[in-house]
Amino acid sequence: MNRKDIVKKIEEAKEKSKNRRFKQSVEICVNFKDIDMESSEYKLNLNVLLPKGRGKDVNIGIFADGDMNVRAKKISKYVLNRAEIDEYSKNKRKMRKFANSCYAFIAQPELMPVIGKSWGIVLGPRGKMPQPVPANADLNKIIDKLKNTVRIRSKKNPTVQVPVGTEDMDPNDLSDNIAVVMDAIERQIPNEKIKSVYLKTTMGPAIKLF
Repeated sequence: MNRKDIVKKIEEAKEKSKNRRFKQSVEICVNFKDIDMESSEYKLNLNVLLPKGRGKDVNIGIFADGDMNVRAKKISKYVLNRAEIDEYSKNKRKMRKFANSCYAFIAQPELMPVIGKSWGIVLGPRGKMPQPVPANADLNKIIDKLKNTVRIRSKKNPTVQVPVGTEDMDPNDLSDNIAVVMDAIERQIPNEKIKSVYLKTTMGPAIKLF
């Protein structure tokens, strides 16, 4: 399907979606055939930067001490130092709540062993183990990139759902994001193994792309 046809399908999905009291996400659902999604050959574990952005803000959690902790608190309300990491690790419910509040995490490299040991049981299954970041790194730049990066994680079922933007974004921009996501998937899973691709808003009907 060419880009013009995709844009028309995006417009159709937006037209058929009822107005809601919140800004709906736009996502694609990719269905596969004749493959074992748990095999190393086809298991998807991708991070894809959307060229036209996500369309809405998401929270990024930061594990940091010292100066990095001070700078981190200026750009995120989800920041923990070493003492707080240890404190939270004593309460799984508190850890889960913190983990669920953030889309992704970064951490000082020297804190990674501590996080892996005490938080791995919560962050690992969610695909949210932190990205190590040097203490002197440009946090604004790193976090801006993470906020516009989407995870593509396959499980047992032969399907993945990936957010590609929001309903108020330009259809051409959404089309660009879809193209990048599909390219990333097709680099690992051959096109002939893709059964179908659908597009929908959060609460809207699914529209078949191809």
